[in-house]
Amino acid sequence: MDDEKKDRPQIVLVSRSVVLRDDGRFLLILRSKNDRHHPGLWECPGGKLESGQDVAHAQEDEVVQETGLLVHLVDRLVYFDSFISSIGSYVGLPYIVLFGIAHYTTGSIKLSFEHDDYAWVTFGEALQHDLTPETRKALLALEKRLV
Repeated sequence: MDDEKKDRPQIVLVSRSVVLRDDGRFLLILRSKNDRHHPGLWECPGGKLESGQDVAHAQEDEVVQETGLLVHLVDRLVYFDSFISSIGSYVGLPYIVLFGIAHYTTGSIKLSFEHDDYAWVTFGEALQHDLTPETRKALLALEKRLV
């Protein structure tokens, strides 16, 4: 077994947040065009949990890391999906994505190096963006909560 496969996790757990503002718009962020996975696609803030990271606080942590915004979690789990990964170094691993809903509280957008742009959008506007597959599925499942 090569070292990369030996050292990789047994599952990939991703935590994302639909970050809502008072006006009903929510945040999408654009993956860097240089990213290995889904370059140039829009997504909700979030990311893979690292070893030792607490699932209960991962959503808030990921939003701060990727956007600089502070949020209050309204619902920790409103949607989940799982599949076997077919991309990158995670081929063959179970890939589990959890979505929560958070409310923007304070801060100014300061994107991480992983993202090139952001947009506060309505549900209809979001569907016009070129979304990652997991984000599109989650938003469609959450339509009644987001319109």
